[in-house]
Amino acid sequence: MEELFDYLNDMKNYDPASQNRVVAGYCRKWVSKKSEQSDWVENSNHWNWNSRLEDWINAPDSENEIGSIHAVQGIDLNYVGVIIGKDLTINEKGELVADSENYYDNYGKFKKNDPHPLQFDRFVKNIYYVLLTRGIDGIRVYFEDKKVEKAFKKFGGL
Repeated sequence: MEELFDYLNDMKNYDPASQNRVVAGYCRKWVSKKSEQSDWVENSNHWNWNSRLEDWINAPDSENEIGSIHAVQGIDLNYVGVIIGKDLTINEKGELVADSENYYDNYGKFKKNDPHPLQFDRFVKNIYYVLLTRGIDGIRVYFEDKKVEKAFKKFGGL
């Protein structure tokens, strides 16, 4: 994940006027909302979900946060780093599917006990479709599930 932030910083140095952010699907709980804990931890790095939804792009320190679908829907960025979390996985048939056990949006339309798994699957995949189409000039992707990364590479997505 640190490489995503490094990439966006490099792009900012290349084009200081660019708007670049790291975004992710709802694959982590939003613990920083009610505590001092970080939502994302990698080695000595700590990041939180977006500090606000409205006008998050222009919020102070938003370049050091991870944006959710709610913060970037309808917004185009120059460069984007996308974290594809464990809310997408590969099932035993080799298919890309949504995993409700790793989906944590409390405000999202679907919950873990939703009786419509195909609708949930489309819902989560659509979130990633939106996130993966935010970057006009460039994109980098980090996969938490290496089976999903392998599948993307197999189909020429990366």
